[in-house]
Amino acid sequence: MKPALPLKTSLNWQIASLLLASILSTGCSLTDSLPGSKQLKDLIPGGGDEQQQPLTVGDLTVPNGMNYLKVESIGLVTGLKNTGSTPPSGMHRQMLIDEMQTHDVENPNALLSSPRTSLVMLRGYLPPGVRKGDAFDIEVRIPSHSQTSSLRDGFLLRSRMRELAVLNQNVRTGHVAALSEGSVLAHSLFRGEADNTNSRSGIILGGGVSQMDRPLGLLIKTKYSSIRTATRVASAINRRFLQYTDENSKGVASAKSDNYVELIVHESYRHNVSRYMNVIRSIVVGESDVASHERKELLLAKLLEPTTTAEAAMQLEAIGTESIPTLKQGLASNDPEVRFYSAESLAYLDEPDAAPALSQLADQHIAFRWHAMTALAGMDHVNALDAITELLNAESAETRVGAFRALWTRNPNSPLVNGRQFSDFHYHQVETTAYPLIHIAVSKRPEMIAFGSDVHVTPVDHVFAGKEIIVKNKGGGQLQVSRFSPNQKDRYATSTTKLADVVRAIAEVDGNYSDIVDMLQTLKKTDAINARVLVGARPRPVWNYNRLSNADSKEQSPAFDITNPIPELYFDRLAETEAEAVKRNQTRANAVNSAQSDPETPAGGFFNRVKSAIPGI
Repeated sequence: MKPALPLKTSLNWQIASLLLASILSTGCSLTDSLPGSKQLKDLIPGGGDEQQQPLTVGDLTVPNGMNYLKVESIGLVTGLKNTGSTPPSGMHRQMLIDEMQTHDVENPNALLSSPRTSLVMLRGYLPPGVRKGDAFDIEVRIPSHSQTSSLRDGFLLRSRMRELAVLNQNVRTGHVAALSEGSVLAHSLFRGEADNTNSRSGIILGGGVSQMDRPLGLLIKTKYSSIRTATRVASAINRRFLQYTDENSKGVASAKSDNYVELIVHESYRHNVSRYMNVIRSIVVGESDVASHERKELLLAKLLEPTTTAEAAMQLEAIGTESIPTLKQGLASNDPEVRFYSAESLAYLDEPDAAPALSQLADQHIAFRWHAMTALAGMDHVNALDAITELLNAESAETRVGAFRALWTRNPNSPLVNGRQFSDFHYHQVETTAYPLIHIAVSKRPEMIAFGSDVHVTPVDHVFAGKEIIVKNKGGGQLQVSRFSPNQKDRYATSTTKLADVVRAIAEVDGNYSDIVDMLQTLKKTDAINARVLVGARPRPVWNYNRLSNADSKEQSPAFDITNPIPELYFDRLAETEAEAVKRNQTRANAVNSAQSDPETPAGGFFNRVKSAIPGI
């Protein structure tokens, strides 16, 4: 009986040998029969066909959290000049009463009956990657059935904003996502009062404050879903991106499950989250050093070709600092497009040589301004500060305003942009060698920027600042500011004709941002101020780059949009959707290209009329 065991063992070895021979004879490897073998081949260098295209993070994953999150609420505006109304019974009124009771407001019905208050609907958007404490704009609207005639001089009491959804004809609310509060700027201040809806709607600049962090994420595609894949993806990202603190460094990616990787927004891309996600999706997973070197040589050829330079620069940026020498070759190109994409990628790698190139391109090429100044704002090197400062002297109004926003974003306490804060707005005076300019902000934060120190207010006799403040010219370079309010003591202040002094005097009689905007609009119409006054000028994607515009060619040049996404630093989500901006870009660019290609169009004809119609160009 004892020989039976060896015989069985021998038989098992024979069967195993036959199976192994069968596998090898068919040209298969042992890993073909293992679970997840396809993933191993795709992710491990040398695990499969060496000639196949390496997989990127974008091949393996789908972005998550890149949408703008809409938050809404019902709120109460107070301080109206008897233009409010009692809200009718209904869902909106009950929602407001419930909210007021949570704040221990006594007798809410009496407060709602005052003509100095109005129920309003609130809306805002939390951008992708938003952090707790970040500010954003709030849109204020009056319900269609309300009798409120104007929101001018109103102040929104604190309101809690949530994500809302309608399920089975019932309104469902999520957790508190943001708080909103602040002075309402009626749209009639900027759009006029011909349409009464402008007086019944408005905006609170920076009036929303996020109460949550919105981390980005990557969803692993189903066919690649595994803990190993998620871990390898996170490792590849962390080799490229590290966040540094006072004590240590930490990767931006964290594998949370077999199909999800969470991302922290790297500080360099804080104001251009869309680009950050595109760079991450361009990272190659499991690439050997030899393969990376070979790929950089191929990318150099693509970088120097205008039609492929955008894609090549993005992939080189995804590789990291090892790509700086390659990108610098693109920076030396004579083609503006190649220089721009090379400089932009170098800026996000904090390479000092990118700064002067981006400053020059922003000044000379309208199509590149938006993205160039965003890239400069994200740089830490002092070269970026010098480059942005130079743009404060540009002839283009949108370039100067964009440069100021970039400087303020880099360091709000910088002496270059550190202005004076009044009751509900900020006033900044910026030195410039260009013509004097006054800019009134309509997004991000309530601010007024005076480019130039010699701006004077010289009304023939007087000018109103709102309905209760009069600025009277006393002669001899002196102005008297008077405020006459019902049931209140008259208030007076004096000032010189310098704008900064006039703003200070209006604030002394409790004037606000709306009052000063109203005064500036009137001064502009009557030519009573020696500066150009612009409302809401900022870098906008309204122009395309024309590849043949610098060439000596009569061929019609195809217009195309800048490849990179619109940076969040300048994008106004309440004003327009990104699709609307791109459509407007294409329409206006086509019109301009059509005019430029028409030899019969005079120098002062259609092209210049299009330019003059767009603020800040």
